[in-house]
Amino acid sequence: MMKKTIREVKPAPESLAKDGQCQFGTYNSAIENINMAEVDSPLGFKAPRWLNNFRLKEWQAAQITNDDWFICVSVYNTKSIGTAIIMAYHRRDNKMYKYDCQALASDLHVPTGLQDSHCYFHGSKLSLNFYNRLDVNCIEVDFVAKGFKGLPDINGQFKAEHRGVPIVIVQPFADNRPLYSHKALMPVEGEIEFGTEKSVFAGGSAAMVLDDHKGYYPMTMQYDWVTGLGMGDGGILQGFNLTDNQILEPKKYNENCLWHQGLMTPLPPITVSRPDGVHQRWEISDEHGQVKLGFTPLADVPVKQNYGISKVDYHGPTGVFDGYIQIPNEAEPSKMVKFSFDGFIGMGEKKYIRM
Repeated sequence: MMKKTIREVKPAPESLAKDGQCQFGTYNSAIENINMAEVDSPLGFKAPRWLNNFRLKEWQAAQITNDDWFICVSVYNTKSIGTAIIMAYHRRDNKMYKYDCQALASDLHVPTGLQDSHCYFHGSKLSLNFYNRLDVNCIEVDFVAKGFKGLPDINGQFKAEHRGVPIVIVQPFADNRPLYSHKALMPVEGEIEFGTEKSVFAGGSAAMVLDDHKGYYPMTMQYDWVTGLGMGDGGILQGFNLTDNQILEPKKYNENCLWHQGLMTPLPPITVSRPDGVHQRWEISDEHGQVKLGFTPLADVPVKQNYGISKVDYHGPTGVFDGYIQIPNEAEPSKMVKFSFDGFIGMGEKKYIRM
């Protein structure tokens, strides 16, 4: 009999930290008060608040798909520099269009929570907004990019319903050093204009994954990550989030899950292997046989920089999945329910950043 995943999932506490101590765990609802600034000595020593804040990496991102497009948008603040990016992969033409702007950290804003907040970057060539309204179960995203050399102008507007169960984590890099993330799979409606072409994202055929993310990452940040989303059998929305990162006790703490029919099921730790290199098929699996996926990159957006003390080696390809995820049947735990992800679109990351 296959070993069942055992990881406690609880309703979220009101705040991330209480009396300066992180409330570590995996949760199935939003944390209202993301009070990272109140964590006691998150770097492992008493430090001024400005230094703690400088080491806090934070971003908000979304992956959005329909039959024509896979789009990833993000406002990313490393505190030394910020990036706003739109990666738009045209599925029919098998081509990636990348629009990005680097800016001072002060020129973009990543808020502390999703209840009623605004994450944004507004530049002369690129504007990107997340309007977070979990108080009414709604996330809205819009963006405009124009005047990029060699690229058609693009704009989009989306509205997603946060009505399913998210995976919300507060997990330890070290004693009282937290990583926070709120990820959710949602139906979405909207449209984009790409040059003279318009594409509609309609309910029942379009999906979005949201990622609200903050962490006191180590000086060297590295992880593998994949996410896939779309419509499964019967037109039911399904997807997954799988990460192999630097968290302690990954059997107890990880952010791996399956989403299906509005529910979230936790999954065990996974590993990602790339036997033929980063641009060929990746293999994602766990030791219990619940996750057996392949990921074939279609279009990459690599970043390679090496300034000695600072180094970036990043790949973030869009691609297609094959394989399956299976979970125990609630009624008969000795039996497994299998969810196919053959042909699902998504993206992956192989990230190494030292700064």
